[in-house]
Amino acid sequence: MKPFDPAQFQNESATELGQKLWVFLNRADIFGRMETATDLGQPALQGVEEQLLATFGEAILADRIKQMIGRMVRQIMESNGFEHVTSDVRLNSVPFYKASRYRRRDQAMVYVFKSSENPREMLISATRNPEKPVLERGKWVYINAVTSGLKAQIGYGFDLKAAAAKAAQAPFRHHMARVMRAG
Repeated sequence: MKPFDPAQFQNESATELGQKLWVFLNRADIFGRMETATDLGQPALQGVEEQLLATFGEAILADRIKQMIGRMVRQIMESNGFEHVTSDVRLNSVPFYKASRYRRRDQAMVYVFKSSENPREMLISATRNPEKPVLERGKWVYINAVTSGLKAQIGYGFDLKAAAAKAAQAPFRHHMARVMRAG
């Protein structure tokens, strides 16, 4: 276990609570939960909220402590082959209402937008805020950040690695074919 780099959380990390949180978040079972949440496209902290509350109770409700926990999680995830993708992902939960999302460093990722008029018409992009082509009717609506090859293939009908390579050049349209037709 590497030592925690507290930066602006020097005072909080020097407390007994700060030390216990660092040890707790570095446990293999807790990291496994963060890894699973990340692999499912969720913020890493979402996978350990219950365990943090059960172990530390109200002590983790202070904003500075929650922010320090977020910094700890980021250091743990990055030291284990993950990279930070986005901050401020909304959680409707206690104790965290926002958290960061991560992905494996070698993992492909694209952002999917759907037409509000035709849900089979999609825009695939390498960024969350791409230059979107104009639609004749409707608008582009953000759907999801896709990091799973299976979800991309089965749910949206495209190869994730090929789409990521193509989206790196420019956002592109994708039409999802119907899986089943009326008899």
